Amino acid sequence: MQRRLPISLGLLAIVAAACGGASPGVTAVGSQRDGGGLIPTESTQPGDTIPVEPTYEVVDGVVDFGEAGPTHPEYDGFLIAAFSDIQQFWTEAFPETYGAPWEPLTGGIYAAYPGRQAPIPGCGEDVSNYDDVQGNAFYCIDGDFMAYDDGELLPGLVGLLGKEAVAVAIAHEFGHAIQARAGEWQNPTILKEQQADCFAGAWSAHAASGGSDTIHFDDADVRAGMIAMLYVRDPIEGEGLADPNAHGTGFDRVGAFQDGFIGGPVRCQPFFTENRLDGLVDIPFDYEDPNAGNLPLVDPAPDPTDGPEDIVTLIPLSLELFWVALAAANAVTFTPPTLSPFPNAGPFPSCAGIDEAAYPDNVVFCPGDNTIYWDQDTMLELSLNANTGDMSVGYLFSNAYSEAVQTALQSSRVGEARALFDDCLTGAWVAYIVPPIPDDGRESFLQLSAGDLDEAITTAMGRSDVSSDTDIVGSAFEKIDAFRTGVLGGLNSCV
Repeated sequence: MQRRLPISLGLLAIVAAACGGASPGVTAVGSQRDGGGLIPTESTQPGDTIPVEPTYEVVDGVVDFGEAGPTHPEYDGFLIAAFSDIQQFWTEAFPETYGAPWEPLTGGIYAAYPGRQAPIPGCGEDVSNYDDVQGNAFYCIDGDFMAYDDGELLPGLVGLLGKEAVAVAIAHEFGHAIQARAGEWQNPTILKEQQADCFAGAWSAHAASGGSDTIHFDDADVRAGMIAMLYVRDPIEGEGLADPNAHGTGFDRVGAFQDGFIGGPVRCQPFFTENRLDGLVDIPFDYEDPNAGNLPLVDPAPDPTDGPEDIVTLIPLSLELFWVALAAANAVTFTPPTLSPFPNAGPFPSCAGIDEAAYPDNVVFCPGDNTIYWDQDTMLELSLNANTGDMSVGYLFSNAYSEAVQTALQSSRVGEARALFDDCLTGAWVAYIVPPIPDDGRESFLQLSAGDLDEAITTAMGRSDVSSDTDIVGSAFEKIDAFRTGVLGGLNSCV
C-alpha cells in the first residue's frame, strides 16, 4: 500500500504467447520482497487428522524416466496416477466442451534431471537437455510432449507444498495441450495461463468430488492447489499485464482456478471471447515509492506536515472514510470504532462475549465498547514478513471493521455466514482503493500497491477453517471467493 494525495472531498459514490512452441510453463518464483521466505507451505496449514496414504504403483509407459528410472518413491507413483487420470478426465471432458474427440499426447512425458543421457525432444531445437528444463515444467506444441524438472523443481515443490499441489500444476500444463487441440494456441499468454489455471481447477474438482478412481482430493489438497497458484504467480516487480509473457498475479490465478473448480471445463472454454482481461486487476510496481509498496506498521519518522505514513494511521483513516460516507448516504447511524493495541502475551482486553483465547495473533472487534483490539506483536510480524506485508494487516483490520459495520446494521448473520460477509465487505473496501482511483470527487488517503491483493488472499488462507465442513469462518476456498466477489463486484455484490 502507499499514501495517496487526497483530492477534493465530495459525495461518495460506490460503483457497485508463448515463446516459440512451448507453454511458458510452471516456474517457481521467489518471495515478493527481499529477506523473506516463500508463501505459507501446505504443511503449515492446520489439520486435525492424518489420512491413510494410498499406495501408488509406478506403472511403465506413462513417464519416460530415462536411464535412471523412477528415483522419487515419495511421489513418482502418485504423479503417474495423476498424469493418467488427467488424460482420462479429458477423454470425457474434451468432447463435451469442444465437440471433438480427445487425442492423447503423442510425444510423451519426460522427467529431466542432471546427467540424463536418454534423449528428450527439443522444443524449437533438435533435443532438450537438463538446462533447457531446469526449474520448469512445460508443454511443447512442437512434438506434443511435456517435460518437467525432476532434479530440483518437483522434489522441492513436493517437499514444500505436497504432491497434490504438484499434480495441480501438472493439470495446468495439460491445459496448454487442450488449447493446442482446440486450435487456440495463438491467443495472448495471459489468457492462455488464465484458462490453464481454470482447467486445473476443473480437474481438481473432479478429484475432490469422487470422480476419479485413483486421485482423491480433500479440502486440504484443494487449498494446497490454490497455494500452488500463489507460488507460481508473477513477481510484483514486473510489468504486470504490459508484459507479453505475463502469467498473472496470485489473485487472478486463484480466481481462474476457482472458476474452473465451480464451473468445470465449460466455464473455462470461453475465456478467449468473454473480455477476460477486463476482470484482471493490474497494479504496476511503483519504483519511486520509498516503501516499495509496503507501509511500515508504525512510521519511525513522521513527516511534520503530512503526518505518519504507516499502517496504523492510513488504513483506519481509509476504512473510516469509506464506511462513514457510505453509512451517511444510506441514513445508517454508524460511529467509527477506535483501535487499541495489546501485547501478544497479554494482558488482554475485556469484552463481554469474547473469550481471552480469541485475542492472541488476532484483530478483534468488541461491540460493547466499539473498539477494534489488535495484537501489536503479531501485526508487526505480519507487516515485516515477505509474503504478507501491510495488506495482511489491512485485511485483518478491515474484517474487524466489517464486524463493526454489521453490528451497526444489526445484521442477523452468525457464524460462517457472518465471517464470509466480512470478507466480502473487505473486498468492497479494497475495490475502492484499487488504482487508478477515478477523479470522481471521492477522497482517499490510500491506494493499493502491487502484491497487496496476493497478501490478502495469503492471509485469508492462513485464517481459514480446516475444511468446508468446519463452518466457523469459512474454508480457504470460501473466504477467497467471498473476498474476490467484493473486490470485483463492489458492495452490491455482497448482498
